[in-house]
Amino acid sequence: MSGPVSPIRLLVADDDAILREIAGAMLRAAGFVVQTVVNGDAAVAACALGLPDMVLLDVEMPDGDGYQACSNIRALPGGADLPIVMVTGCDDTRSIDRAYEAGATDFVVKPINWALLEHRIRYVLRGARTILDLRFSEQKNTALLQAIPDGIFLVNDSGAIEHCFSPAVGLRGVRRNQRASTDFADLIPAASRARATDCLEATLRGEAGAFEFSVEGGSRPGTHFECRYLPNAAGQVLIIVRDVTARKESQARIHRLAYFDGLTGLPNREWIHDYLAQSLQVARQLNRSLALLYVDLDQFKRINDTLGHETGDALLRQVAERLTAGLDLDGGGDQPAVPPSIEPINAAAPERVPGQLARVGGDEFIVVLTGRTDVEQAQQAARRILSILAAPFQQESYELVVTPSIGIAMYPEHGGDAQSLLKNADGAMYEAKAGGRNQLRVYDSAMNVRALKRLSLEMELRRAVDNSSLDLYYQPKYQAHTLKLSGGEALLRWFHPERGQIPTADFIAVAEETGLIGDIGRWALQRVCRDLCQWRDEGLNLPRIAVNVSGRDFMYPDALLRLGDTVTQARLSPSLFELELTEGVLMQDAESARRSLLALKEFGFALAVDDFGTGYCSLNYLKRFPLDTLKIDRSFVADITDDPDDAAIVRAIIALGHSLDLKIVAEGVTTQAQLKFLQAESCDAVQGYLMSPAVPAGAFRDLWLRAGAAHEDGPAEWIRHAG
Repeated sequence: MSGPVSPIRLLVADDDAILREIAGAMLRAAGFVVQTVVNGDAAVAACALGLPDMVLLDVEMPDGDGYQACSNIRALPGGADLPIVMVTGCDDTRSIDRAYEAGATDFVVKPINWALLEHRIRYVLRGARTILDLRFSEQKNTALLQAIPDGIFLVNDSGAIEHCFSPAVGLRGVRRNQRASTDFADLIPAASRARATDCLEATLRGEAGAFEFSVEGGSRPGTHFECRYLPNAAGQVLIIVRDVTARKESQARIHRLAYFDGLTGLPNREWIHDYLAQSLQVARQLNRSLALLYVDLDQFKRINDTLGHETGDALLRQVAERLTAGLDLDGGGDQPAVPPSIEPINAAAPERVPGQLARVGGDEFIVVLTGRTDVEQAQQAARRILSILAAPFQQESYELVVTPSIGIAMYPEHGGDAQSLLKNADGAMYEAKAGGRNQLRVYDSAMNVRALKRLSLEMELRRAVDNSSLDLYYQPKYQAHTLKLSGGEALLRWFHPERGQIPTADFIAVAEETGLIGDIGRWALQRVCRDLCQWRDEGLNLPRIAVNVSGRDFMYPDALLRLGDTVTQARLSPSLFELELTEGVLMQDAESARRSLLALKEFGFALAVDDFGTGYCSLNYLKRFPLDTLKIDRSFVADITDDPDDAAIVRAIIALGHSLDLKIVAEGVTTQAQLKFLQAESCDAVQGYLMSPAVPAGAFRDLWLRAGAAHEDGPAEWIRHAG
């Protein structure tokens, strides 16, 4: 609800007293508040004290005529916008011109028509208010234009600037409110002027146009502009120029986040897929080959697990830097573009390999080689990668060695599309890992057969684990000199209903890779506990059973606790179990392994190193590990009677073990000559086909029963001695 309207205040200046009285009476009767003065100076003084809404000035007055008074009032603060009506008895044009020159808003000629004067006054006031509103609107629009960072230009049909409402920062040669014949095209780079002309012509036809251009900033980064053309009804064109540098930079950041690896700065999986697709298109057009190298760092996870992800990330950055510098690939740019191989090769240019490097996973890299590439050049590049990564990496106080396994797939021999090449290169890389790591493999079709067979084996192994279809056999273990049965080793067997017996090494490798080994290991220990409990219930003197522990279980404390819980729940003594671990598992993190071994030893388990001599066990740690037994790998036992080196190794292991007060067990004894050699060297225990193959639980129970009947104290004495 608006407040009450204030009455209109009028100031009347006239030296005629009668006229003042009449004017005051008539105007007050019309609803105005009227103040009268006798001359121009008095009118100026009254306005100085407080401006009225309107002034009526007589032209002819003593002590300051109306012309002078009008000029003086206009000079007062706020007087420029005050409506002033001049009252003159002269109707000549010269008097009227003088009134307007002095600053009059309007004039009235005597004699005054008092009936019409009221309406004249209200009309003049309304016009004055309209002028004020227009002036305020203009000021507001001017302020808005000044606040807008865009450049706004009005150009004619020839492209000349007719008015500049707001100059764009970064465009030279034009000022605000400029009205000049400067062509707008002169403000933009020469390379963009043809596009500006096309947009102007299209807009004049009624079709709004737009384009973008950049202005170089010398030593500073360039400025990017978006230019829009809008038609108007007068046949002119309004051009709006907007600085879009921030938007372009944001788009570049988003693009980098989407297509580049934040850790190494290399292109990522999405980028290299685009690049590979474009490279394949060019290769098809030019009838050329293309090579894809899939690079995976061997056992990189152990660095993260041992030294932490921060160290692992720093190492990955170093690897990326070495590969980038060492491969010296001729390609790049921040956006997937047509590969450089479509350009003719310049024989005079330095020799660089056309292609790209990308990081596509945690420790996985891809190299795409384009141009005139054959399989020999791809292998050379792979060997170059092996050489680049051969030298140790320095990380703080650690000197780390990182080796790669590399798979190679060629277009068109090994695939006609990106997906096929990636799959086959990945398969070749896994073949390189299976072959011993730190090497390269070129894809061949037989790899697919092996991969499918391995996948099928994995799926069937999962079903076998879920259905408890695996079997547990026991390999009897004998005292070397007396050949008394002293215990056994629990071994997994898988008898497939269609394939027959699956080699243990095959399905254990799959179980390790897929993580099934943990479930299989727990199942095996539970089966051993079940068999021992059954034999205990039958009154047998229980043998010590060796159980293999996977590296996956050994590295996690929770898994070790489950080993103890399983034995405790079966109400069996931990001393009945000898846990076997390989050298490689123990040396992944020797200090952590030592702590885990101490915990297992404190619980009561006996501890053994399996396949000793095939790994890289430090003698210093061997001395510090709380071990009970060393098991000589069958690869040394097989040739001890024919190969002097193997014989020397076995002698050294036996002597080393005895010097550390460890029992020595030899695996894979198949001949009398091997047995006699081991007996002569004071080996403590043997196992192998010469004495007995691995047998089912029932058969092992019978063997143990017969051995116990014949040598009632033999097994017990062995257990006490070993413990």
